[in-house]
Amino acid sequence: MAVVLRVYKFRLYPTHAQEAALGTLLGRLRFFYNAALQERRDGYRQGVKVTRATQEKAITVVKHDPDCPDYAGIHTHLLQDVLKRLDLAFDAFFRRIKAGGTPGYPRFKRRGRYETFTLKDAGKGNGAAVVSGGARVRLHGIGNVKIKQHREMEGVLKTLGVTRDGDGHWYALITREVPAKPLPATGVSVGIDVGLTTFAALSDGELVANPRPLKTVRIAVERAQRKVSRRKRGSKRRGKARRLLAGRHAHVRNTRKDFHHKTARAIVQKYDRIAVEDLNVNGLARGMLAQSVHDAGWSQFVAILTSKAEEAGREVKRVDPNGTSQECSACGERVPKALGVRVHRCPCGYTEDRDVNAARNIHDRAFAVTGLGRSLRGGAPARDSGDPRSPYLTVGR
Repeated sequence: MAVVLRVYKFRLYPTHAQEAALGTLLGRLRFFYNAALQERRDGYRQGVKVTRATQEKAITVVKHDPDCPDYAGIHTHLLQDVLKRLDLAFDAFFRRIKAGGTPGYPRFKRRGRYETFTLKDAGKGNGAAVVSGGARVRLHGIGNVKIKQHREMEGVLKTLGVTRDGDGHWYALITREVPAKPLPATGVSVGIDVGLTTFAALSDGELVANPRPLKTVRIAVERAQRKVSRRKRGSKRRGKARRLLAGRHAHVRNTRKDFHHKTARAIVQKYDRIAVEDLNVNGLARGMLAQSVHDAGWSQFVAILTSKAEEAGREVKRVDPNGTSQECSACGERVPKALGVRVHRCPCGYTEDRDVNAARNIHDRAFAVTGLGRSLRGGAPARDSGDPRSPYLTVGR
């Protein structure tokens, strides 16, 4: 039976002593990360290749070094996790170089920029475990920390991580291996065109409303930002204002993620095969509509949709979005139109919402629908060309 990984995120409620110990642990891990990065930089300048493997071999030496007493009690897996994160940073650096992008050499982590650690063997109780019937998690060197498990977990425990959010709250990230649960086949496929006017248009004519979570609370976020800017750097009042701002952004982030999860679940339940655009979101986020693009969170939505589809036994295909808005989904003719033109009108007589037309092109490209399929769709009744609206998908509204 196929299995997938599922991550559960639960709020932790450490005592004051445990919270201080967690903060100290993160500080030491951050310092270890910076030291490992410095070693790699120095090795490169001296012509010596320093790899993750060589640095992992030195962990035992560090833990037994009398000059490093703070690291003697830290679990080995936590230090290995630090080196893994550094290795991933270098992998991304070289990948960007190969792709011709901005390299972005790995940077040293300042305070507040290293907020997560993971114990990779928690499934065997090595360094971490869920205890007291799910009411607490046992962390090496910290103790039993209270956890708010708001729903039952499935599957087999694999890893357990801890992260601190920007507003100072602590969370457990529990990864479990669960069996895939294929949904009954529906025999229906769909193409999805994401946008800003509406969050997504489906090839069957449905439109998903864009909730714009950041724009909805923009005034509250701006007020919190002004509070931060007016406080003296390093003061307790500035720290309090920063936590307030982080809380506002956390609310926006959670609202967006909740919408993405619900929308993705509705789509996965309804369609067997799903086609989405392979968008260059980073490029779009550097344009005039950057704030709206970030607010929509297309990349996160596609990642969630792909994950849910994998668990449900559905198929997700990514297609090149080039020209999908300009081509007629009925006859294939290219009909150039400016971004402000929201209705597609083709000389063949086919009229449709611009985004729905694009979604149908995405569907056809992904599943090779040509010729007769397009002709049949072109003969279907079109909506009133004067009203580009269509019924909204109810999920996430």
